[in-house]
Amino acid sequence: MENKFEQHVEKELKSMDQRLEDLEGKITSIDTKLSQVVDAILGNPLTKDGGVVNEIKILKTEVALLKSKLELQEEFKNRILWTVGIIVAIAAFIQFATGIYKNIKP
Repeated sequence: MENKFEQHVEKELKSMDQRLEDLEGKITSIDTKLSQVVDAILGNPLTKDGGVVNEIKILKTEVALLKSKLELQEEFKNRILWTVGIIVAIAAFIQFATGIYKNIKP
C-alpha cells in the first residue's frame, strides 16, 4: 500500500513540477513582452531609441516652432496690409488735394 501511495505522491510532485516549469516559462514570456512595451514607450538607451515619449517631445518642439513661424508670418502679413493701406490712403489724399488745387487755381 505504501508503495502505491509513494508512486501517487511522486506522480503528483512531477505534475506540480511540470506546471511550475510551464508557469516560469509563461512569466518569462510576459516579462520579455513587458520589457518590449516599456522600451517602445520610454525608449531603450542601448539602441538609442527614444520611444513614444521622445517622439511626443519632438512633436511638441516642432509644433512650438511652427507656431512661432506662423506668428511671424501673420505679423509680416499685417505689416504689408498696413503699408499698402497707408500708401493707398496717401495716394487718395494726394489725388483729393490735387483735385482741390486744380479747382482753386484758375
